[in-house]
Amino acid sequence: MKLSQPLLIVGVVAASVWLAATPAQAEGRMDKLKRGLAGMALGGVEVPATLCEECRNEGWVVGVTAGFFKAVGHFAAREVLGVFEFVTAPFPWPDGQYKPYMEPAYPWDRFSSVKDPVPVAPPPAIPPSPKPAK
Repeated sequence: MKLSQPLLIVGVVAASVWLAATPAQAEGRMDKLKRGLAGMALGGVEVPATLCEECRNEGWVVGVTAGFFKAVGHFAAREVLGVFEFVTAPFPWPDGQYKPYMEPAYPWDRFSSVKDPVPVAPPPAIPPSPKPAK
């Protein structure tokens, strides 16, 4: 038990140094690692985000029916790709780059990918108050 704690610390430090080898590669590796963690931990965000996107872009009838199946598919893909990106984060594999395999790169970015956002009503005009007579 006493030997495992220093060995764990050395392993964590070595892995950190290896992941941050050069500035150009550190950004790609760390981005891939972050995308993997976000995909694994927050893949469920795909369901409401895709439903919201489909309802706004295609109408609520299509958004609720066909959008549900699309949302479940996006959820499953996000989870599987999250594990893949997390495991392969240190390596520029399979295409020699660290680019995202799914667009948008993070699940919460789908909330902002709307063709025509729902218009927001302007604030009501408040007439100026009359000045008191002197």
